[in-house]
Amino acid sequence: MAGATLDALARRGTTVAGRVRAGEEDLVRAAALLCVDTLACLVVGADHPTVGRLLDSQESATSDLAWTPLAAPAARRSRDDAVVADVTAAHIDELDAVHPGSGTVPGAVVVPLAVQLGARADASGPGLLAAVAAGYEVTALAAGVLGGPRLYGSSWWPGAVAGRLGAAMTASCLLGLDEDRTRQALSLAAASLGGLLTEDVFADGHYVLLGDAAAAGLRAAVRAAAGLRASSTLLDGPARRAFGASPDAVLDGPARIVEGMVKEFPCSTPLQAVIRGLSSLTERSGRASIGAAPAIEVTLPAAMTAYVSIDRVVDGPPEAAASLAYAVGAVVRGRERDVRYFRTADPATAFAGRLTLTPSAAADAVELAVTLPGATLRHREPLRRDVDPAEVLARKLGALVGDDPRWAGLAGDLARGLAPRELTRLLAEPR
Repeated sequence: MAGATLDALARRGTTVAGRVRAGEEDLVRAAALLCVDTLACLVVGADHPTVGRLLDSQESATSDLAWTPLAAPAARRSRDDAVVADVTAAHIDELDAVHPGSGTVPGAVVVPLAVQLGARADASGPGLLAAVAAGYEVTALAAGVLGGPRLYGSSWWPGAVAGRLGAAMTASCLLGLDEDRTRQALSLAAASLGGLLTEDVFADGHYVLLGDAAAAGLRAAVRAAAGLRASSTLLDGPARRAFGASPDAVLDGPARIVEGMVKEFPCSTPLQAVIRGLSSLTERSGRASIGAAPAIEVTLPAAMTAYVSIDRVVDGPPEAAASLAYAVGAVVRGRERDVRYFRTADPATAFAGRLTLTPSAAADAVELAVTLPGATLRHREPLRRDVDPAEVLARKLGALVGDDPRWAGLAGDLARGLAPRELTRLLAEPR
């Protein structure tokens, strides 16, 4: 059927938004937690050198239409530049939440956009959360249509590829677009699909790419609001052929926002379970013993080993965040929650013993073997734990923002209807 996939995505996003506006408790809670998590990552990421260079590259805007980036409350930028800066800041420390099933980071793409656009549109609190949940849904589903995590094997970054569709859905909700124009917003966003994944160094370009995807989605919704149109069949043939995707994606089931994973540590997703497992072993033998271990072997699901290295000398923070040597070093030094440890990328702080990274056919756990004098410590850590995300987020906020009163009870305030305009005022307060 012509346009079947884009039609289905638009309907699904609209349906999820309606469920949030109706007060469906699990979705409201998930959207509120995601907003707090993403905004805390954004505030911490605002002083990252990459974000500073990005802001320096942008022109100041002086018109009444200028936006103030959440990452730089004293700056004035164009609409697109503000979105790019904020999304980049939210993802820059690899600490933002992920949707494992699709290999995307929908929160970083849609939350900054929803807060910014929602404040300018004077949206309600429920309207903000509805737009976030809808954009999250479309990002995860669109990535699944195009191959999900399998896209990594073809050098496409799922978050950047599908993020523009999620951003278009979020913006459509906040701009009040009807069904047809929402579908056209997704069609216009699909017309610019892309996002290559580097195979050597991530550098600044990788992170700015996610911001560019969000800005492209916003532009698509604005253009649809003005009556521009695009082919509604782009995801039914052209995109599937271009990305080598199979036609078996599932577009129903639970809302994807309840499937997300809050990351505890500022490093790549596979290393989250490694750090948890090593932390458990330090409780048995102490950090110093792990640090002095002659050898550590880590067995990861085969699909994940391509995105983790054992490098001690790296090109910069992004590569440190993907290095097993730096993850072990962080645990040994008790700095596994410290964004500045990974930003520094100092080889002197990486684990100095022998590291072995082994692929496994298992898909649900990490296995660790730490060689000590006279013994080998072993541990199996699930990739995901059955833990309330609010508990994980509470520990994370303690490490990121300490006792900053702005964050106390913020998720509850959002769930009870805190409007985006009030939220932006809160975030603009001196830090």
